[in-house]
Parts: sequence; structure tokens; C-alpha cells
Amino acid sequence: MGSAYAEQEPGMLPVETLNQDPGSGGELLFDLGGAIEDDQDLQRHTVLVGSIGLVLPADEISELIEKAVVCELPNTPSWFNGVTSIRGNMIPVFDLHELFSIEQPAAGRRLIVVGENEIAAAFWVDDFPRLLAFADEDVTSIEPQVPSLIREHARQYFMNDGEAWVEWDFKSFFAALGEQL
Repeated sequence: MGSAYAEQEPGMLPVETLNQDPGSGGELLFDLGGAIEDDQDLQRHTVLVGSIGLVLPADEISELIEKAVVCELPNTPSWFNGVTSIRGNMIPVFDLHELFSIEQPAAGRRLIVVGENEIAAAFWVDDFPRLLAFADEDVTSIEPQVPSLIREHARQYFMNDGEAWVEWDFKSFFAALGEQL
């Protein structure tokens, strides 16, 4: 896997060499590492809230916030921690451990923000997100033991190495929580 520089004709901009036809006498600028394999596994980021495995939505931006400052709001349920500011947007922060009576991890929790701008919500997770590969045979119709509120917003379930994972509609889930505020 070597790399070579493309031949640049006089008067050609460097960016134009990237679009140069390899058959025109120039060599490829770089090698991307070989052919892409036809991988049927679906790789997704996942997080844990206690023993509840959640699959983060692939079509939304998700971001880990290490040192979040959360401003509490008075007269709200204990599972609603308040709001945090992410790039000038006020994002609601939910504590699913508190909501579902799950023991909080001994180690420090991390905040995950899912979505962006006005369609974003944050919630505490037990550890760093993990990237898991789910194959077609990992999809299951057996509902794992998860709270009914998560089950109501589940899209599908996966079993991966003996662990259950829920792919969920985070927008409808957090909208339902917002209605309870």
C-alpha cells in the first residue's frame, strides 16, 4: 500500500490533481487502503443506563460532554436535572437513572447529547459509548426487560453477546418526558 503524488501540469491548481484521471499519465494521489469489504453488520454507538442498553440514533448527532454544567430549574421532577448550554443552545438534561429507579454507577457519569439545536436532549450514561456491530441475526422480537416508557418508543431490539440493546426513537421519548414537566 504505497502512495504517490499525482503529476501536476503547469498552471493546474493542486486541488485539480485530485480529480485527475489516473489514465491521463498521472498516478493516484493516495491509496485508501484497498477494496471496501461488503460488510453486512450494522455498526452503531451504544450506551448503558444501568442495565438498559440503548442504541444511539445513526441519523442524529450524538456528543459526549465530559464536564457539563447543568443549571437546575425549580419545581421540576427529580429526574429532570435542568438545562445545559451547548454552543449557545439550551439543552434539557434528564436523569434516566432517577426516572427508572436505577442505581447510579460508582464511577463518574457522562452526559450524552443526542440531536442538535432545538431538537436535542441530554441524559446521563454510565460510561463511554461503545461501538457495536449488529448483524441481521441479532435483531430479536423478544422484548428485553426495560421500562415501559422505553418500550413504548422502541423501534427494534438486538441481542449481542448476551446483552439486550434497544434502538429507540429518542425524539418521541424525550417529547413524552417533556409533557410530564
